[in-house]
Amino acid sequence: MATTSSAAPPQLVRLGGTPPLRDYVRSLWQRREFAWSAARGEVQTAHLDTLLGNAWHLLNPLLLIGVYYLVFGVVLDITRGLPEGLFLPFLAVGVFTYQFMQKTINAGARTISSNQGLIRSLQFPRALLPIATVLSGTMAYGSAFVVMVAVVLLSGQPLTLEWLLLPLVVAPLLVFTLGGTFISARLTDKVRDLENILPFLFRLGFYGSGVIFSVDGYLTNPAYRRLFLANPFYVYITLVRDVMMVEYTTEYLVWLWSSAIAWAVVVFVVGLLIFRAGEREYGRG
Repeated sequence: MATTSSAAPPQLVRLGGTPPLRDYVRSLWQRREFAWSAARGEVQTAHLDTLLGNAWHLLNPLLLIGVYYLVFGVVLDITRGLPEGLFLPFLAVGVFTYQFMQKTINAGARTISSNQGLIRSLQFPRALLPIATVLSGTMAYGSAFVVMVAVVLLSGQPLTLEWLLLPLVVAPLLVFTLGGTFISARLTDKVRDLENILPFLFRLGFYGSGVIFSVDGYLTNPAYRRLFLANPFYVYITLVRDVMMVEYTTEYLVWLWSSAIAWAVVVFVVGLLIFRAGEREYGRG
C-alpha cells in the first residue's frame, strides 16, 4: 500500500526576487568579504594609469588645502569669527570632511552603471556595491585623514583627550554617507542625467555648509545659525572641528550631536529601503 508524505512541498523562489528585509541584511553580512575585496581592488587600481599612481591620494588633499588657503585665506581673507592662526586647521577639517562625503556619494552614483557586467553575471545582494564604494572611499581617504591631522597639529592645536571622541563623530558620518550612496545609486539608475547634476549640487553645498567660512562669524542672528543644524554636512564638519580644535567653539553642541545621529539613522534606513526596492531592476537597462 502506497504511503503519502505529510511534508509540505518546497516553495518556489522567484529568480531575481527581493527577499524579506531581515534575510536581505543577513545576506549582506554573509557576503561582507565580497564588499571588502571589491573595495580593496578599486583602491589598488585607482590612478594606476598616472605617473604618480596612488600617491595622488596624498597629493590631492595637499593641493586642495593649498589652493583654498591661498584663495580664501590670503586673497579674500574670509577669516571673520576665527582666532588668529585658526583658519588653516579650520579649512583643512572642513575641506577634507566635505570632500570625503561628496566624492563617496558621487562615486555611488556610478555604482550600478559601472558594474553592469558583474550584476548580469552573478546573483548577490546589489547593496554590496554601494557598501564597497563607501569602503573604498574610506580606504582612499586614509591618507587625507593623516594630512588633515598633521595640518591641525602643525598649526598649533594640541592633541587632547577630546580626540578620543573622534570615532563617535566618524561613525554617524559614515552611516550617513552610506545612506546617501544608496540613494544616489538608486536614483541615477533611474535618471542617468542625475550623475552629471550631482557635482553641481555638491558644489552649491560646499559654499552653503560652512566649509570655508565660520557660520557663527558671518551670521549674527541666532535664528539663521540654527537653520544650519538642518544641514547634515555642516553638522558633521562642525563636530569634527569641535573635537580636533581646542580654540574652536560652537553653539548648540547637544543639538549638533542629536542632528548628526538623526540624519545618520534616517538617511541610512531610507536609503537602504529605496535601494532595495530596485533590486530586481538593476542590470536590465
